[in-house]
Amino acid sequence: MERYRKGKIPIQKFELLETFANSHEDFPLIDKWLDIALQNGVKHLFLNFKSYPMPILRILAAKSLRELDVQGSMPDSLSSGVVNCKSLRKLSLSHLRLDKNMVQTILNSCPFIVSLILEYCTGKLQKIKSDSLKVLKIHHRGIEEIDAPNLVSLDYMGSQIPELNKIARDSKIRLGCINNLNAAWFCKLRKFLSNLSSWSHVSLKFMNCCEIKMKDLQMDHIGSTPRVDVLNVDIQWMNQNFVDALLWSCHPRRLNLLSNITPTITHFIDRLVFLTNSSHSTSHKSLPWHSQLKEIKAFDGKNQSLQLINGELAKRTLMEGEKTLLNSCPLIVSFSLEHCSGNLGKIKSDSLKVLNIRQHGSTWEIDAPNLVSLDYLGSQIPELKIARESTQLEHSKIILECNNLNASWFCKLEEVSI
Repeated sequence: MERYRKGKIPIQKFELLETFANSHEDFPLIDKWLDIALQNGVKHLFLNFKSYPMPILRILAAKSLRELDVQGSMPDSLSSGVVNCKSLRKLSLSHLRLDKNMVQTILNSCPFIVSLILEYCTGKLQKIKSDSLKVLKIHHRGIEEIDAPNLVSLDYMGSQIPELNKIARDSKIRLGCINNLNAAWFCKLRKFLSNLSSWSHVSLKFMNCCEIKMKDLQMDHIGSTPRVDVLNVDIQWMNQNFVDALLWSCHPRRLNLLSNITPTITHFIDRLVFLTNSSHSTSHKSLPWHSQLKEIKAFDGKNQSLQLINGELAKRTLMEGEKTLLNSCPLIVSFSLEHCSGNLGKIKSDSLKVLNIRQHGSTWEIDAPNLVSLDYLGSQIPELKIARESTQLEHSKIILECNNLNASWFCKLEEVSI
């Protein structure tokens, strides 16, 4: 550091970690290093201490400082002597104890801050107010209110959803719940999203899910109904009413589902199809919660896309005897099932013309009199019920593949020959 002091060498980034401060005897040396860094125009300062009495006022007074990361130690109060810091643009605080006024005092003293990160901090934090703030990240703590009209990115993970005042439609919103995911949380989510008539992108992440009682949801919610163009949902576990609460609170047009637990995705889609096929998802004369949903995509834990069904429904298990999607959509002409599990049993549709089944568990019968294209890969050939006398069958396209070829397979092939 003496070389930097004597040569007045500019410093872009300076880091001090707690390993350097083994006792109070090291504090004068740390003070000296900090002075050299600040005098030499440091732009990015990273400090990680547990006991060092950080001279935060002197640090904020540095005219060159653009970015400040502080971990582990911070003065308990900044109520006196705060300077006007016009250079600071990015502030990150983690593993600190914050009083209710500390963060707001810093924001008031640094009027040009555009990025604020608060991670794993304790203490009370009631409100954040800033006209300059564009990026806000708060993880593992609660906050009651956010007033940042120029915010373009909010990444919030906590036990409750804050009240939001004024935000742009195209803002990037990511919300997560670390515990207590229940009906009250989804009511808060709906109120949060009702700040605008529609949102471009919203991402939600859930670690677990408590019991969600549908009667606790505000079914006749007063105020505007939220609309989300693209909703990204990262979930590892859910209960039966999770899908209901999610659609009620967000009303998405497009839904991207991420989970490294395949049964979770299956259960999600099963519930969604049930809502589509029933009247349980309507409230009096209001539109069904899923009425805006046009597309759903599913991804595994490695962010690999799972095969879609006809571009609308993701991977799911179709159980024999269930009221199926085909019954509810009498005009479907193209249906595709790829890499799905479970026993499908029978497919019956008078409108179906194109059918693609690849590596499904079991399909015993296909009753589709107007079918003109069949692409089937499986361990057995299903029974085909199609209009053999139809003239359009002269141009039918049938592709059959086997992953367990034996004599019985060829006997089945002879039976379906047209």
